[in-house]
Amino acid sequence: MIVTIVASIAGLVTTGVATLFSARVANDQLKQSRQAAEEKRQAQAARFSYWVDTQQDGKQRLHLMNRSPDPFSDIFLSIRVYLDLKEIPLVPERWASFSVYMPGFPPCSEMVLTSNNMRYRNDRSVKDGDKLTKDKEWLYWKTRRTAWNPQYDDLPTRGGWRDLTKIDHEIDAYSVKFTDRDGVQWRRTSGHLTRILPMPERPDDHLLWGVVQAVPSQPLKSCGN
Repeated sequence: MIVTIVASIAGLVTTGVATLFSARVANDQLKQSRQAAEEKRQAQAARFSYWVDTQQDGKQRLHLMNRSPDPFSDIFLSIRVYLDLKEIPLVPERWASFSVYMPGFPPCSEMVLTSNNMRYRNDRSVKDGDKLTKDKEWLYWKTRRTAWNPQYDDLPTRGGWRDLTKIDHEIDAYSVKFTDRDGVQWRRTSGHLTRILPMPERPDDHLLWGVVQAVPSQPLKSCGN
């Protein structure tokens, strides 16, 4: 009788341990399956990157690169350019916002932007504003202050627009949103890639803001690595 009871208890313990082990294995397999699915979803998005480098002459370049064999669409690029760094090198309080929209980005290609391709609008005094309201070009660009700006063939030259190459500055590309081949939207920031909900993207509405010139992308020598 006692032997039978002990044997039954031992059997229950063994069954319980086996069930617990099976549950843990199933849970681990589920986690691995989800991780593999997420990595598969990120496969193309992970191949879109950007960075800023500095040349020997001190000039900075912003690189946008697509190492995927498929194109991306609806690219929203947010750039901040900090100004007057010689005057306040540790606390760059003045910066210009560049909110740029590109309808598409070709596969296996790279785009390089420099300060030569950028113009920013400085803060205006009431007097300047009154004087410039008669300038049709200034009025045209002014209406785009709170909108995503496309890349333009010709940069504005009148109406308070300034050349970045004539002032000490530092380029910071802090965010880019894009859509992959499956229609999934992603946001890449420095060191982070996150999937986001499909919703309208708001531009950076800042007093100092700028526009970017259209620069053709160049094919990469190798792609997919």
